Amino acid sequence: MNRKIFTGFATAAVLTSTAVPAVVHAKQAQAATTTSAGLGSVATTGDYQAQFIAEAARQAQKAAKTYGLYPSVMIAQAILESAWGQSTLATEANNLFGIKAGTDWTGATYTAKTREEDNSGKSYYITAAFRAYDSYEGSFDDNGKKLRLGVSWQPTRYQGAWLENAATYADATKSLTGTYATDHNYDTSLNLRIAQYNLTKYDPVISKATKTYTASQSASTYEWPTDHDISAKSGSIAKGNKVTVDKTITYYNGTKRMHIAGKGWVNSTVLTTESISQAPNTDTKDAKTNKMLMHNAYVYDGSGVRVKGVKTLKENTAIATYGTKTIKNKKYYKIGNNQYVAAGNIDGTMRPLTHNAYVYNGSGNRDNETVYKKGQMLATYGSSFEIMGKRYYRIGINQYVKVNNFK
Repeated sequence: MNRKIFTGFATAAVLTSTAVPAVVHAKQAQAATTTSAGLGSVATTGDYQAQFIAEAARQAQKAAKTYGLYPSVMIAQAILESAWGQSTLATEANNLFGIKAGTDWTGATYTAKTREEDNSGKSYYITAAFRAYDSYEGSFDDNGKKLRLGVSWQPTRYQGAWLENAATYADATKSLTGTYATDHNYDTSLNLRIAQYNLTKYDPVISKATKTYTASQSASTYEWPTDHDISAKSGSIAKGNKVTVDKTITYYNGTKRMHIAGKGWVNSTVLTTESISQAPNTDTKDAKTNKMLMHNAYVYDGSGVRVKGVKTLKENTAIATYGTKTIKNKKYYKIGNNQYVAAGNIDGTMRPLTHNAYVYNGSGNRDNETVYKKGQMLATYGSSFEIMGKRYYRIGINQYVKVNNFK
């Protein structure tokens, strides 16, 4: 029988009727009950699924930040591999990903029967030892480590799932099919769950905008956008150096990792942030409030006339505001002496969809499975603009919906 080379991962939930405990300690079994029993005891399927996603998302975002991965993919894996945390591996060993013990594992194990597939897609079953963890957190961290560091005989085996290599979560799931799992439909299964439960909302924001920064301190650069103790150093920058950043990853907690062209990755804290030239505000008592520009914005005076000589303020940039003012029945934010920007560039304008709407990126391509339904209200930022001959409204960072869906 032809078989694929196994990587230490199960391709499906462990069969609960044939699982046989091995070396699981009492503390681990108790931890598993505490983590998972509550999910199984709730009244409805939707309740325990929502609770599972909420807990999984917290752990996935932490692990994904540490190892530079897509949280949506990790959450979908946990749903699929553990049957929403209800599999024997999940309840008895907190193992959500079917990671097998292997010869390099020195922790507790749990032995169970599991399904595999050969090259033709035919199922067969084996008995294997799986890793056991004290908590879900340990399971997510171990999965993240495996995806980033691979296996001993192929460290870059899962590099297609890394944030810096996978343009979308679909690219990541495709790369895991046949490498992480022997299931021929593994990516399809993951993608369906990511789309159905809107798991992309837990993913970091990736920007490919090219900007110039100044190093505020001397620092090492790293090969990967991971925690520094995970990645090897790739070089260094000196304080005062001008550098070009060509990719920025913004994580769930607001921290950013930036890629310096020709150098490597650094935390954003070692680079000076770009500032917008704003006139000092001396004629108002309104408190200063920082706002995020979601759309390029012109600067206007108190009469609603564009101020000459002031450059357009760029989207995805924080600006200081000092209260609001209504000019010609339109709301503006004050940003300086007799200087204002239209509030629609910051707060957005709520519009009802008259058709189901797909979400597109800045190149006019669909890189996600999100569909907004007819009748739903969406916030759009600024005026519409053209992408590849069609008009769009911006609804988020690198997210656009066709104008025709609102007509």
